Amino acid sequence: EMSKPRVIVGIPARMGSTRFPGKPLCMIQGKTMIEHCYKRCSLSDYATDLFVATCDKAIANVITSFGGQVIMTDPDIQRPGLRIAAAAESLDLNDDDIVVVVQGDEPLVHPEMIDLAIQPLLDDNSVYVSNLVNEVNDGEWQDPGEIKVVCDLNMNAMYMSRSPIPSTDHEEQNTTWWKQVCIMPFRWHFMKHFNHVLSPTPLELQESIEMIRALQHGYKVRMVPSPFQTKSVDTEEDRKVAENLMKNDPIFSKYV
Repeated sequence: EMSKPRVIVGIPARMGSTRFPGKPLCMIQGKTMIEHCYKRCSLSDYATDLFVATCDKAIANVITSFGGQVIMTDPDIQRPGLRIAAAAESLDLNDDDIVVVVQGDEPLVHPEMIDLAIQPLLDDNSVYVSNLVNEVNDGEWQDPGEIKVVCDLNMNAMYMSRSPIPSTDHEEQNTTWWKQVCIMPFRWHFMKHFNHVLSPTPLELQESIEMIRALQHGYKVRMVPSPFQTKSVDTEEDRKVAENLMKNDPIFSKYV
């Protein structure tokens, strides 16, 4: 009988986004974006630990000001997943513990998204990594910013692409179109292996989709359908949209 794994949620955040400098500290309904992410993740039923991983003192100060946990990381780390892996090294984890990477630019993340995403890892020791998926709407089908996913019959990813897949050229059957949603639980032993042992693969670099590394090295990535619509913030326009959505958001009232 394995002991219940810890579930660690890590939110990577840094000031230097090219399109939106200082993005984690932009204000939405009177709180910084990173505080929204943090407070909403803290409402997850399963999460046992929660931290922000950053290299920026300004972000660290905001997190500690509302009582959050922050782990400082090397400024040279570029990739969000690698930043979380580096931060988690200090937490004395067991190999079967679960580390969830939650992007810090999703201020409307729903706490149940975390619980949904990690369920396969709680149920099955042979699942090493999972990702949430949403149904794609028509506008996103052609958008290279959205990562499309095709799955096998067990909802393991077969491939991910910024191109529209599957093809609709011979449409005899309407299948569900899936897109990746940025909540990624890893079992700790696989997170270390993924970041430090597995080399980046040609298709990972071609598509600029990190999760393809696991696929091209022959590992299964379990996809978990999520009903929740979120809004990632990359521009000032996005921030305004998120601010409007936040006004009527039921989760917001639980921590405001």
